[in-house]
Amino acid sequence: MKIKSFKTSIILYFSLLICASLTILGTISYQTFSRFTEREMVKNTTAITNQVNQNLDFYLNEIKDSLRFLAIDQNLITILRDTVPEEGKFESTQDYTRISELLNNIFSEKSDIRGYFIYNYDYRKQYINRTRSIDFDSPFLKQVWKDFKETQYALQIKFYGAHKPDYYDNFDEKALSNNVITIAANIKDAYDPSNPNLYGVAIFDYNINKLKHIFETAETQIGINSFVVDDKKQLIYATDRALQLDEDGLNKLFQDQTGYWTQDVGGQKMLVVYSTSAVTGWKTVSLLPFTRLDQNLSVIRNTALLLLIIMIMIAILFASLITIRASQPILKLVNFMKKVGTGNLDIRMERNTEYEEIMVLNRGINDMLDKMKELIDDSINRQLLQKEAEYSALQAKMNPHFLYNTLQSISSLSILGRNEDIELATHSLREMLHYSLYHMNEMVQIKDEINAVENYLRIQNIRYDGRIHYELQADESALSFPINKFAIQPIIENSIYHGLESKDGVWKISVVIQDEPQRIQIVITDNGVGIKPDKLQAIREELDSKGARNGRIGLTSISDRLALKFTSKARLEVYSEWGNGTTVRLIIPKFQSQEGVSHDYRITD
Repeated sequence: MKIKSFKTSIILYFSLLICASLTILGTISYQTFSRFTEREMVKNTTAITNQVNQNLDFYLNEIKDSLRFLAIDQNLITILRDTVPEEGKFESTQDYTRISELLNNIFSEKSDIRGYFIYNYDYRKQYINRTRSIDFDSPFLKQVWKDFKETQYALQIKFYGAHKPDYYDNFDEKALSNNVITIAANIKDAYDPSNPNLYGVAIFDYNINKLKHIFETAETQIGINSFVVDDKKQLIYATDRALQLDEDGLNKLFQDQTGYWTQDVGGQKMLVVYSTSAVTGWKTVSLLPFTRLDQNLSVIRNTALLLLIIMIMIAILFASLITIRASQPILKLVNFMKKVGTGNLDIRMERNTEYEEIMVLNRGINDMLDKMKELIDDSINRQLLQKEAEYSALQAKMNPHFLYNTLQSISSLSILGRNEDIELATHSLREMLHYSLYHMNEMVQIKDEINAVENYLRIQNIRYDGRIHYELQADESALSFPINKFAIQPIIENSIYHGLESKDGVWKISVVIQDEPQRIQIVITDNGVGIKPDKLQAIREELDSKGARNGRIGLTSISDRLALKFTSKARLEVYSEWGNGTTVRLIIPKFQSQEGVSHDYRITD
C-alpha cells in the first residue's frame, strides 16, 4: 500500500471540497438571488398597482361623495317632488336657477366631468343645460333608471364602465367618439326611509382621457403598462391598447381581489399584477416585461461566474497554506490525547493558540475533561449521599416517641374499657411494625405506602379522639407503581405535629394520588396553621441544596431518596400560607432511570 503525504492529501481534499462547495454555493446564490429579484419585481409592481388603484379610488370617491351630498339635498328633493308631475324640462325659472346653482357649486371646477344632468324616466323630466336635451329612448338611460327603480334606500350610487354618451341630442360627433365613465345616484327622500318614491337620477359622465395622469408615472418612470377593466370585462382605459389579455387572462382577474401571474402578452413574457377597486369593483392591471429582469440577471450571472473562478483559485492557495501550518497543532493534540488515554485527567491544553479552530477544540477538550472529573466526583458524592439517606431511613423506620405515645394510648383505652378501639389500635400498630421491620426493600408499591399511612392515621385518630378527618384518593392505575418506603407517612406526621396540633376545630388531611401520562403526582394537604414565610423559604432552600443532610427522615431526606431512585426529575415541592394550611407535592417520573435507560417502574405482585 502506497503511503500518502498527510499534507498533500489534505490540500487535495480541501481543494476539491472548496471547488465543489463554491460551485454549489454560487449556483444556489444565483438561483436565490434570481428568485429574490423576481419577488422584489412582483412586490414593487404590486405596490405600484395598488397605489394606482388607490389613486383612482381616491378620485372616484371624491365624485361619489359629491353625489351623496347632492342626493341628500332637501331643497333639491323638494323641487323634484313638486315638479315631477309636469312633463318636459324644469321650466320654473326659480327652480331651474336653484338646481343650476347647486350643480355648478359642486361640479363647475371639475374639468374632467364631460356632462351632468338629472332626469326622471317615468315622467320624462330632465334637467340639463337649456341648449341641450337628452334622449329618453336611449337604452343606457332606460337601464340606469331600471337599476335605480329597484333600489329601496336613498344614497345609492352605481358606476358604469366605458360607453358612448349617445343620449345627448345635438352632441358633437368628435366628442361622441370618446367613451365616458358614468357615475349615477338615486335621488330619494333620505330623511323619510318609508317614502318609496324615486324623484330622479343624477348622471355624471367622466372623461376617460383624464385618467392618463394617474397612470403616466408608472408608465414613464418604471416601464409598466396599465389598463382598467370594469366588472363586465370591458376595457375602460389602457396606456397601450395593443397589450391586452386574452379571455382566459380576463377570467383570472375575477378569481380574487388581488394576484399576479406570468403569461405571454403581445408576443413577450409579461408579469401580470392586478388589484380590485374597493369603490367600483373594477380591476387595475399592470403589465411588466420580463426582459427587464433578464437583463439584470444576465449581468449578475456573468459577474458571479467571474467571482467564482477567482474565489476558487484564492481558496486553493489558502487551503494549502492553512493545511501546512495546521498540521503542527494537530500533532500536539494527538500527543495530548495519548497522555489522557493513560488515565491522566489533570493535564490541560493551552486555551489560547494561534488558530481559532484549534483554540475551540482545546477548550472543548478541557471542558470535556472538567466535566468527566466533575461526573466522577459527583458519582462518588451521590453514592455517599445514598448511603447516608439509607441509614437515615433505617433510623426513622419507627419513631420511638410515636411508639411510646401509641402504647400509652392503648393503656388509657384499657382503663376506659374501650376494647374495640384497643383492638383497632393494636391491629394498626402490628401492621405498621410488620411494614417497617419485615419489608426489607427500600422500594414498595404505592398501595403499600397508602396502607401504612392509613394505619398511622387510625392510631393517631384514636389518640386525638377522632379529631382527624382524612381522605385518601388514588387512581387505580397508580397503585402498582413504586415509591420509597416511608415517603408519605413522615409528611403526614409533620402535618399533625407541626400544623394541626396548634389549630382549633376540625383537623383535615387529604392525600390525592394521580396517574399522569409521564409521571405520578402525590399531593398531601392539611388545614393546619401553615408555615411562616421565612421558615418556608428556609425549607425550600434546603430542598434545592446539595450535599449532606441532617439525620432526620424529614422532607430533605425524602427528596434525596426520591432523586437517588428516580433521577433529578423527581421533585418534592412545598406550598404554604401562614394560617391557611400546607400542601406538599411529590412528582415521580414513570419511565426514566438514574442511568438514562427507559424503564416501566410498575411493580407486580
